[in-house]
Amino acid sequence: MAAVVASLLLPTALRAEDVSVPISLQVDLLNRVAAYESHFAAQAGAEAVVLVIARPGHPESARAAGQIDAALRRVRRLGGRPVRVVVHAFVSAAALRDAVDTQHVAIAYLTPGLEGQVGAVARALEGASVLTVSAVGSDAERGAVLGFELVAARPNLVVNLRQARRQNVSFSSQFLRLARVIQ
Repeated sequence: MAAVVASLLLPTALRAEDVSVPISLQVDLLNRVAAYESHFAAQAGAEAVVLVIARPGHPESARAAGQIDAALRRVRRLGGRPVRVVVHAFVSAAALRDAVDTQHVAIAYLTPGLEGQVGAVARALEGASVLTVSAVGSDAERGAVLGFELVAARPNLVVNLRQARRQNVSFSSQFLRLARVIQ
């Protein structure tokens, strides 16, 4: 009970489900990271569909989804591939898997407010050949393949290697040396 009360009293910037790395920087980093993922890089020139997943009725999720959408439209390319952004209102992990399959999604970008669903999303996307990225660094520990965290005021990449393998995501060893890897 004391932990719940303490978490409610924490300033917003300190909550685990909040975005610690600015969205524009996350998109810049993702642009570089995409080139180190073998399946993504192998499809050079082909359109990359990025599904931005938002939780309906969650203001922070909506705000982050809008920022991710705008940042991706600004860069227009990830890892050398043209980008098409689709915003998806999260209903269930099964519906998300269906959207990933039918829209041939290359990257599924999770927004804040979905921390309680990340494990179900990870299970639903096993075998899907999709890179799940979360705007919240701690989501990598919950099952997202890639997350962004702030360490000593510097952005850090977090890779869930076990989940990456389950989703047919294969990063180069060069990239993995630069990230915090969760087995």
